[in-house]
Amino acid sequence: MAALSVEAGGSSVTSIRDRRSQVYRDHVVVPLFNLAEWLVNNWWHLWYEIGDTVQQKPGFEQRHSLAFAGDGFVLPQLTMVPSSGRMHLRWTRWAPLHAAVEFVDEAETFVSRADLETEFRTIVEAVIDRLRSLDAGSSASVSLGEAWDAINSLDPEEVEFSRAAALLGIDPFDVEDAVAEAIAAFWRRTAPSIREEALAGADERTLPRVSEWLEHAVATLETSGKKNGWTAIRAALSPVRAAEPWRRGYELANSVRRLLDVGDGRFEFHAQGPLAVHHRESATPCSRIHGLVAENGPACVTSGRSDTGRRFLLARALGDYIGRPEPGFGILTSLFTDRQAQSRAFAAEFLAPAESLRSRLDDAFVDDDMIDEIGREFGVSSQVVLHQIENHGLARPVRYGLSFG
Repeated sequence: MAALSVEAGGSSVTSIRDRRSQVYRDHVVVPLFNLAEWLVNNWWHLWYEIGDTVQQKPGFEQRHSLAFAGDGFVLPQLTMVPSSGRMHLRWTRWAPLHAAVEFVDEAETFVSRADLETEFRTIVEAVIDRLRSLDAGSSASVSLGEAWDAINSLDPEEVEFSRAAALLGIDPFDVEDAVAEAIAAFWRRTAPSIREEALAGADERTLPRVSEWLEHAVATLETSGKKNGWTAIRAALSPVRAAEPWRRGYELANSVRRLLDVGDGRFEFHAQGPLAVHHRESATPCSRIHGLVAENGPACVTSGRSDTGRRFLLARALGDYIGRPEPGFGILTSLFTDRQAQSRAFAAEFLAPAESLRSRLDDAFVDDDMIDEIGREFGVSSQVVLHQIENHGLARPVRYGLSFG
């Protein structure tokens, strides 16, 4: 047993209140073996399996939430998900039904992946050393130690495969040969700029269809032409100063609109000419993948959408190309990554600029009718307008309701 305290972003994740004594503490008392075993079993998923903004893959919470490491003991609902080289940590208040304590803090933050890995390695190795010192021949000591040694003895090619399998949501130490061969083949033949998010968007069932769709989409985009006016627009942009991906998206969108001199109204995509955004629709193989963007411009192949949804995907494709950190294809997904957050923010700000919305709002409150009207004016969904209003603090949305009786 050990007193386990977890701190992140200046907050105590393990802040608890004892409901019997009404005493507050900053730690829980638990056996560390359960935690170490959970860390080892989910090691590759923790560092490489990307989260989704809409719906997580089956078993995702069990692989990423510390609450599942307790094995009968109570641990905080701390979810840890990799995000573009960092770790996104989120924890919530909760009162376990049959426990004497309740967790009283909730927050979210980003931390260094290297720092978190160092902490977890320290816990695992301390537990293994302790087990070996108590009983070198115990089955728990042998099993945990062998699994940990296996993780740390992989060669670079095996590490790469483990990373790819985890992106797909599969345990690299428990995978069928046919699936392993499919993962390795996909990794080899898919463009490096998109293969990680493509794998993260797929699953074991849809991987063959994702591979076929990407191959067809790439062939379609190769006919879109290499000359376009967006190359000059991209080259003329000033370096982005913002650090957060959504702020980078906002900044890029405003810069592009200024270069195009389109004022504060609705933007219309061109079907022809140097600033055309060539577009083809093709049913995507899974719900997490929304489209593929060409190497040399914003031309794209996307899933079918309504008029407003199509405009949003075109704007995302443009944002992906404009904000691309390095050459290569781009992929549009619902995943929780900096690249996707930047393209979503770009699209929202490019199509419905915050300052344009501000000038159309008369007071501090806005109702559904006004949101719908603004959406029609700018050619975006009401949800995009609502997010822009909330994210930029432009007004307070109000809901009307009647109650009788």
